[in-house]
Amino acid sequence: MNKIYIISSILLAGFMTSCYDLDTAPMSNVITENQRDEIFEKDPASLDALSSGVYYNYKGFELCTGSMYDFGYPGLMLQLDSRTADFLSANADDYGWFASPAEYLDNTSSNGYNIIRWRLPYNTIYTANQVLSNIDPETTDDLLKNYRAQAYGNRAFSYWVLAQLFQFTYVGNEDKMCVPIITEKNEEEVTMNGAPRAAVKDVYELILSDLNTGIELMTGNSTTRSDKRYIDINVLYGLRARVYLTMQQYANAAADAQRVIDSKAFTPLSAREALLPGFIDINSPNWMWGIYIATEDVYGLYTLSGMMGSYTYGYAYAGMWKCINSNLFSQINDNDARKLWWISPNGTSNAMYYTAADGDAVAYLQENGFPPYAVTKFAPYGNVLGQSNNEADIPLMRIEEMYLILAEAQGLGGDLAAGKTTLENFVNNYRWLARSNPYRSTSTNADEFIDEVWFQRRVELWGEGLSYFDILRLKKPVDRTNSNWSNQDYGMEPYVYYIEPDNPVLIMQIPQSEIDNNPQIPESDQNTPGVAS
Repeated sequence: MNKIYIISSILLAGFMTSCYDLDTAPMSNVITENQRDEIFEKDPASLDALSSGVYYNYKGFELCTGSMYDFGYPGLMLQLDSRTADFLSANADDYGWFASPAEYLDNTSSNGYNIIRWRLPYNTIYTANQVLSNIDPETTDDLLKNYRAQAYGNRAFSYWVLAQLFQFTYVGNEDKMCVPIITEKNEEEVTMNGAPRAAVKDVYELILSDLNTGIELMTGNSTTRSDKRYIDINVLYGLRARVYLTMQQYANAAADAQRVIDSKAFTPLSAREALLPGFIDINSPNWMWGIYIATEDVYGLYTLSGMMGSYTYGYAYAGMWKCINSNLFSQINDNDARKLWWISPNGTSNAMYYTAADGDAVAYLQENGFPPYAVTKFAPYGNVLGQSNNEADIPLMRIEEMYLILAEAQGLGGDLAAGKTTLENFVNNYRWLARSNPYRSTSTNADEFIDEVWFQRRVELWGEGLSYFDILRLKKPVDRTNSNWSNQDYGMEPYVYYIEPDNPVLIMQIPQSEIDNNPQIPESDQNTPGVAS
């Protein structure tokens, strides 16, 4: 047992202690290729550790910059949400966490937030490549095929994130420079000679190839995942549905979303369940994929829960409340259970229905001075109010998103009536409290329907790191005007912007360290930084 532990630790040390950049030495600098092959032959458990190590990138602390806001993918989710109009971090300047993204000063080549956006996905790509390099692609073993499928899925997800952040959305920009492509097949060459920025269409071709291969490897596979931190075939279909939606391949997006729904492996929250705080448990029946946070993964307040939770002891407790845009909130119907995910101007919230383990949730919010529009969507660990233990899992994909993808893809793919029916059924069956007065879609054309589905996504997926991708995908402006962004009680008046969808400030610059060390990305290939106004 000690031998397994030591070998696995040595094997993983090269990529679990620091983020991977294109100029970073490959695995052969940790152990030689012959040593590596010998390890896997004599000790298959180390291969399991290597495969599981891919997921460490999602929750690792201070892996990319050594900064307190560097706490894995949840930190990246907060960065991106802070760039939207719908998500307001009150008094962000008091402590400075995520103020730079809110101010749009974070997309430059030297900014730490931006460096995380580059290095974190590439670190996951690097570790996924190691799995693929160390398993025979011709293997017939179901477990090994499953490892390969997970690696393809993680790599595809990482490139999907990179592609959207470092170039404008797919449609209309297919031939523009995106990000370098590194796979297990060219990694050694890239390490020696660098890699150019590939075209957007080429990156998406790789993404789809990876997802298609992963699905093929998992189809009919007898291996099942032990928990939802690991990718399975439904997650692969869900990821491919996202990608097809981004590419406006609506028929394919609808088909994949429908496959996941038809699997009946996941159940949306009911309207009554949605009345209560939650969204912290990976075992929830509506979660498809998430980040499992154990006790050893918690670093004080530097977690999504520590930054986000109004029911926990954290930065919200100290005045950095995470709030919804007042304009968006005002559009949520009173019959919608989700309206109680935030504190209304008259003080109502899901605290009215919430039985905490140690006190009155309504009184707790009042005593701590939480303002209107502060989020109450996320429960505290153990249902203990003022909880300082931020051991809360992070949702990466929920079944509710599949219903919204299906509705959008149907409506924009030429069947508006089907899209409206899917949207109405989802809202009425799972979010609506008034059966006698059901929700009805009012859209009369595709353009109106885009905004209707977008509204539902803005409400349903608020705070889950997807809103910024929707802004880019749908080419929507960032409009913080005429809202609580301008209210001095929230301390965010300097960041009241209206940003057009084509403003270069919405995409990121390539980190300077990458340009300095990658001979195939000259300064002339750098993105324009843009200016928020």
